[in-house]
Amino acid sequence: MRFEELPTPCFLVVQNLEILQQLMERTGCRILLAQKAFSMFYFYPLIGQYLSGATASGLYEARLGAREMGKENHIYCPAYRNSEFD
Repeated sequence: MRFEELPTPCFLVVQNLEILQQLMERTGCRILLAQKAFSMFYFYPLIGQYLSGATASGLYEARLGAREMGKENHIYCPAYRNSEFD
């Protein structure tokens, strides 16, 4: 199918992942999925085949990234409770 024939809206997930993977291979960098910007968690296992992991801004996002991708999982929050580290 030609690009012009794709129905809209259309997401080109695999093609974009291949580009990102090539970038990582060429540069040696690691690319992480920003979960806030990408809410289609159904694709996390696929994304995990290409990217280095995910970033999260909360514990539930971190759990989702770890569970669905099983790779690097970076989390940031300005404050945590001791009970949240288990």
